Amino acid sequence: MSLHPPATLRRLFVETATRKFARNVPDFVRLQKLVADQGGSFLNDHGAIRTADPAVQALFVRAARVLGLRRELDYSFPPKKLVSFDLQAVGDDAHQFKIFLSQVDLDAYPAEVAALIREDCVEQFAAADHGRFLALIHKAEQAGGLGAADAEAFATHFAEQLMSRPGPPLKRATLQAVAGVSGEAASALALGPDFNHVTIDVRAAGFPGIEAMAAAMQAQGFRMLPAIQGAPGTKLRQTATLAATMDTPVREADGSTGTAQTEKQFVEIIERAQAHDADGVPLWAQDGQPLIFRNFLAANAEKIFDAASTKVAAAGGMGC
Repeated sequence: MSLHPPATLRRLFVETATRKFARNVPDFVRLQKLVADQGGSFLNDHGAIRTADPAVQALFVRAARVLGLRRELDYSFPPKKLVSFDLQAVGDDAHQFKIFLSQVDLDAYPAEVAALIREDCVEQFAAADHGRFLALIHKAEQAGGLGAADAEAFATHFAEQLMSRPGPPLKRATLQAVAGVSGEAASALALGPDFNHVTIDVRAAGFPGIEAMAAAMQAQGFRMLPAIQGAPGTKLRQTATLAATMDTPVREADGSTGTAQTEKQFVEIIERAQAHDADGVPLWAQDGQPLIFRNFLAANAEKIFDAASTKVAAAGGMGC
């Protein structure tokens, strides 16, 4: 029986997770149409995850290795109370799909708020059944790939189960307490460890640069961040839509289910350019082509985080 290698498993996962994202984010579907109308192709540069649970993070990293993705660089965002790292395919190809994973920095929270976050993490992890998924990970680790049926099961569980909140709704009191410290962490808990955004490559989409694509999106009515991150001519430039405000189930103090408004998911666009070394000298690939920057910049990412930041939720089902 032939096995699907990591690159094929990665493609299958990206397709599965992207379909799920499209179900939940109307802006993403609208952007797909805009790119098609432009005559471009839809290259997904990366997806981003936020989680508060170290156990989920560890399982995510292990599953990503099955996709051929390895932990590479670390990033820190003290104002957002998040610490992050990227998961990258081995090699210099900047067009390979990547994952940017952020962990809620529990040590940066008041003890009582951190305790509420840990309580929610325990509830969610206890509600999950990852037994079959773990068996598939082990199988892929030993064999270097998975057969067709196992590959489908792996990608589906990854996108639909691991990247979800399988347990009870988040407590309103927890959402309020966390949002009072970090809107980004509140959005992370409300969404669960799903893609809070996916990122579209500007040039693959058929635009000459990020300004042109952002202008086209604004003309179509997309609500955008106020500025493009990264100066013209630099190695990484990004901007994003603003996450739509969505109704999110929450547990009230009496155990009933209510609704809070949260900002959870958005779409980013990205323009990558030639990398430079620490002395500012341009870098070149082995074939003599420009070596395109494939990682991330903390200064850019911190502003992109603002696209999904939930404010303090008012009681009684009012907005966040």
